[in-house]
Formats: sequence, structure tokens, C-alpha cells
Amino acid sequence: MASNQVLLKSFLNSVEGTLSVGKELNSGKEVDKELLSSYLKELRLLSQTKESIDTLYRKSLNTAIAKSDKKSFEDLISVQLDPLHHPRVRAEVIAFYRENYPHQSIKSIEVLCDEQVLEQKSIQVAIEQEQAYEEHLRILKRSEVSAVKKMAQIGSRNSVILSAERNGAGGFEFEAENLNPYTVTMSIDFESLSNLKASSRLPLFIEVPGRSKKRVLELSRMSSVSGVDYRSSYGWVRGSAFAKHQDDYLYRLPFLRGANVRVSQGYYGDTSHKGLSAYAVDFPIPVGTPIYAAREGIVVGSEGSNNVGGGSPEYRKYANYVILEHSDGTMGNYYHLKQGGAIAVIGQKVLKGDLIGYSGNTGYSSGPHLHFSVSKVDPISMRRPMNLPIKMETLQGIVTNPRKGDRYTVQ
Repeated sequence: MASNQVLLKSFLNSVEGTLSVGKELNSGKEVDKELLSSYLKELRLLSQTKESIDTLYRKSLNTAIAKSDKKSFEDLISVQLDPLHHPRVRAEVIAFYRENYPHQSIKSIEVLCDEQVLEQKSIQVAIEQEQAYEEHLRILKRSEVSAVKKMAQIGSRNSVILSAERNGAGGFEFEAENLNPYTVTMSIDFESLSNLKASSRLPLFIEVPGRSKKRVLELSRMSSVSGVDYRSSYGWVRGSAFAKHQDDYLYRLPFLRGANVRVSQGYYGDTSHKGLSAYAVDFPIPVGTPIYAAREGIVVGSEGSNNVGGGSPEYRKYANYVILEHSDGTMGNYYHLKQGGAIAVIGQKVLKGDLIGYSGNTGYSSGPHLHFSVSKVDPISMRRPMNLPIKMETLQGIVTNPRKGDRYTVQ
């Protein structure tokens, strides 16, 4: 613990020194290029050190909880570092607190409890930018598939089809078909199985790439003298729960090179950036501001027909957006574009820095801004998208934790 305290003290001293250099640069009439280069280098080093401190903090919390070390636990939670607000870390801290401090109030954890309650109450707001989980869909007979495909539209409930057909041995074969241009995560479970055995462990969670079909499951007949039957439904959500984000990838700010932009809501923001949607960034910008791809990918979502927006949940369905699927299976989400502002079309391959749209104020939005996030499907619930922390390249250095009021220049 002593070595960790030394690391934290050194970090805080470095922050103070770097801030003084930043003030000197800001007050100068001409930019000292050598001083600026040194300043940017210091920012990168501070970012790396902060990641190390966050990792140590989280490990120390886990150890204190596992060993029921109340003294270490109290020391750690008295320092409100970022990992403490991560939904799963926070839940573990609150559970330990309620078990070990039933008659004692610790103000810092009571604040976390209030934060958790607020998050649970506002879960619909937290996932406002993402597609809700589609569940309890009926498994089709193979003969019904063609008719459903003719009616299905991108993103509709039946745009992901699970069909069943009897095999020659008295069992059933199941085939999944994804009509959407994007990858989906499908779940399959059975309420009852009569004289049938599944070929995979249930519930089954699988990834189905865009515009593809695959055989996913077989039910084998167990006894030839008894009848067979099953009761089941399935569900799906856009994106992959099995995607492994390329954490060292440096995202570009999605604006014109040289533009200076402000953050109105960063990670763990005051309003909608909660829970699984915590890692998102809002940039307040005028309507019509060009939006560029922060990372290369394939356009899998594009909506630009809406011209309605407002600060209430009922406006959510009117958002215009562009969604890119990245090479690692994650999704880049660009929301609240203006009417006609989604110029990238589904299926289009875009490079990092390509123009994809124009900002607006559509959907659940209280003012003109761009909402940007990178997401995958939450591997715990398998039912909701979760945003991911990313690294963004700026003229001020690599940003890993954008906060309200920060200003960055596009590199």
C-alpha cells in the first residue's frame, strides 16, 4: 500500500507541474513549440500513469473485499477514483457495505447507493441511442420463412429469423438467418423439451454476421417409442457480445482537422451517460457541422429522414444517425444528425476521416450536438448494448476520460 501511495503522490505532483506548463502556454502570445512538445509528452505520460493507478485501485478494492479487510476498504473508498463508479465495481462495493456495515452509514458509499438507484430508474434514458432487445419471437417453420422475409425490414423484429425443420432421425434442426447488414447476438432457450436433447448447452448465445445464415442447433430424439415436443422462443440484439475491442486503437475526433470542440457530457455524465451507456461523449456543435468517421468500418445503419427532436424520451425514435461496424466487431455510433444529414449509406466502406454526415438536433436531444460512442453487446445480460472506453487522439494528447467542459483540437 505504501508503494501505491508514493505512486499517487508522484502522479498528483506531475499533474500540478503539467497544469502550470499549460497555463504558461495559454498565456503566451506565441506558441513555444519546444514547450508544447514537452507539454504533450507529459500529458501522454500522465494518461499512462492514471491507467496504472486505476488498475491498482481496482485490484486493491477486490483484495480488500475478498479478505473482508474493512480498514483497507474504508481507506480505499474514501478516495473517489474513477473505477469506483464503474457499474460492476460499484455493485460489489455496495454489496460488501450492506453486508458489513448494516448499522453504520458511510457518506461516500451512500452517494454510490443513490447513484445506483438513479441509474436503475433511468435505464431507458441510458440506452436511448441503442436498439432495444427483441425477445420472445416465434420460431418459424421452414415453409414460413419466405413470406416473412418479404415483409421484414432492416431492424424489424423478424429481420433475424430462427426456423426449425424435422431431420431424418425424428429430431429438429434449427437455422438462423440475419437479414440485417450488421452482426447480431442471438439467444435461444427452451421452456420444455419432451424426449429431445439439445446439441449445445442451453441457453445458447450465438453471433450471426450480417446478411448470413447458419445452422445453429440440433435437437436429437432420445427414444424412438415416445413422441417429441418442445416449447421455445428466441431473442436478438444488434452487435456482438463476443467482440474483443482493440483497446490500443487511437480514435480520431469526428470533426474537421483543426477544429476545437467542447465536451458537454463525458463519461459518467450528469444526464443520460449512465450504466452500460456510461462511456459516451456529447459535443455541442451547430447544426450542419460536418461529421467524419472516427475509425474505419462498414456502414450498417443510416437514418436521415427525421426532422423532429426534443428533451423527452418520446422523441427517441426520431433520431437520425450513422452506425459503423468496425473490424473488431464493435460499433461506432454517431447520433442526432440533421434531416438529410446521414450521407453514408448502408454497405459503404469508409476510411478513418471520411465524411459520413452532418450534425443536427433530432431524436431525444435537448440541443444541437453529436452523441458519439463505441459499443458491443453486454456479455453479462446478452440483452443490451454497452459502451466501451476508448482512446482519442487530439492535439492536446491522447484522451482516455473526456469530462464536461474539456476542450480538444482535432489532430
